Amino acid sequence: MKSILYLHRQAPHATLATREGVDAVLATAAFGVPTALLFLDDGVFQLRKNQQPEAAQLKRTAPMFEALEMYGVEEVFVCQASLETRGMTTDDLVIPVQLLDRDGIQRTFARFDHLLTF
Repeated sequence: MKSILYLHRQAPHATLATREGVDAVLATAAFGVPTALLFLDDGVFQLRKNQQPEAAQLKRTAPMFEALEMYGVEEVFVCQASLETRGMTTDDLVIPVQLLDRDGIQRTFARFDHLLTF
């Protein structure tokens, strides 16, 4: 079976891309497709605790991220440099993640058959 790595690069709540991306991840995983996520650049903000998207009339995405494990998505990666550049640590995130450096990101890309970007 082909595997899919979803790449999230955009800040949350600016568009519907975050919600649509997570919906796609959950749907893919629900069908048993090996699925993982990688957060780069401003995408790391999608995982930040204590977001208040209601001000923009959007729903919270944290519960969706918290459901990843229930859907069998066990690999959630975050670019360490992206996190550090934005003054964040893994303690600032709503779910546990695996930090990757540049080489780790390249190795992760190579492990998956398909890459989809949101």
